[in-house]
Amino acid sequence: MSLNATYQSILEEFKQYLQTLGFADSTVYNYQGYLTQFFIYLQQRQISHIGQLNAQYCYDYFEYLQKRPNLRRTHRSLSSSHLNRTFDAIDKLCEFLHHMGNVSAPTPPKYRVNSVKTTQIKVLTKDQVKLLYDAVGHTYGYRRFQIRQPYQAVLLMILNLCYGCGLRRREVERLSLLDIDFDKSVLHIRSSKSYKDRFVPMSTSVRKHLMDFVYNHRRYFHKRPTMLFPFSHGFIANAIHILQEACNDDEIKALHIHPHLLRHSIATHLLQNGMQIEYIRRFLGHSSLDTTQLYTHIANDL
Repeated sequence: MSLNATYQSILEEFKQYLQTLGFADSTVYNYQGYLTQFFIYLQQRQISHIGQLNAQYCYDYFEYLQKRPNLRRTHRSLSSSHLNRTFDAIDKLCEFLHHMGNVSAPTPPKYRVNSVKTTQIKVLTKDQVKLLYDAVGHTYGYRRFQIRQPYQAVLLMILNLCYGCGLRRREVERLSLLDIDFDKSVLHIRSSKSYKDRFVPMSTSVRKHLMDFVYNHRRYFHKRPTMLFPFSHGFIANAIHILQEACNDDEIKALHIHPHLLRHSIATHLLQNGMQIEYIRRFLGHSSLDTTQLYTHIANDL
């Protein structure tokens, strides 16, 4: 079934809107594909103009997709990631319609399905995190002291950003020196996973250690001079492995520790400490509260 002229025009304008916002070409292409299927669904139900769209039609489509089999894989349902990407596209469409002055358009539904079972998410205990912090001083023993200190400061920074601030690996790598406000004790995270900026607070200890790195150790590294993190992304995984090996604990050494595990861990620990789930959602930069609520189940199971 082909799209009518109205929906074709909306798709083209939506494409230009995404390009203006700086979305990647692959994302623009995929969003157009998801919305094409959505518009075909609407046409089949005699909804021939975008002005007829309301929230109920969106939710009906969400329910339809969750029951519909994957056409490429017989008898298998659509994956959670595919569903959530479709829901992302429809959220962005609603945002676009309001931007164009269509005040009757539904607000972005922000509906999501959980793509990860809580049993698949592992977290570190607070004692295990402390072991990693304590291990920093036992690393790079083969380097002379003047060089050892800056490298150890990088390891401490990785822990402070991935665990202390709950940042994703890419957010660590993209953090500019100008994005750090020591006066207000916040980090400005730009264009995160949900394409939104957010401000992340730094604890007193994190602020102190980052200031020490910026003013006393950053000058020893000459790559990426305008960025906080001086290395490519491969260094982070290697750095965490170095910390594990420096721990005098066989259980820690056997774990697969990565930046997102540290992020999962701080979210769970904040919940255990009594922080409200909405504050944790903002802290992590989740677009949907459903994603953050996964940690409620994890914390209850510990």
